[in-house]
Amino acid sequence: MHDGHTYCPVLREGSSGAAVRDLQNRLVGAGFNPGKIDGVFGPRTKTSVLAFQKSAGLVQDGIVGNKTWTALGKHCHMPPVSHCPTLVQGNTGPAVIKLQGLLKAKGYYMGNLDGIFGPITKAAVIAFQKSANLVQDGIVGIKTWTALGVNCHH
Repeated sequence: MHDGHTYCPVLREGSSGAAVRDLQNRLVGAGFNPGKIDGVFGPRTKTSVLAFQKSAGLVQDGIVGNKTWTALGKHCHMPPVSHCPTLVQGNTGPAVIKLQGLLKAKGYYMGNLDGIFGPITKAAVIAFQKSANLVQDGIVGIKTWTALGVNCHH
């Protein structure tokens, strides 16, 4: 199920494969030494992940999820459409572009599809939520995604 082109797999000690090699190369590029670029997430790779997470101000859990991937410069796409992530002002990425596109198609959002959930996107979300009789909190959860026509339960 780990298709590197659609989303970022969660990696932890014991993981192996091409995604781990990608991780190791990105750690080297960020100035951390995970040891040999061998596609095996061992103790040395974990130590460099922890050091990188600390430097990036992330939770130091040694687990490479979307936030760590994003900090390493990998663009993480959402898992298949069945997943409706909760979005709030300040979020960025492909899910926000998708949200902006849906809001634009319905005439609520006039800005660029830039993947940045800023004040203009929030205002569009609130206007849409009002028209759909949803709680107008500017937070995009399953109810807002569903109202926008996304099937969150594939």
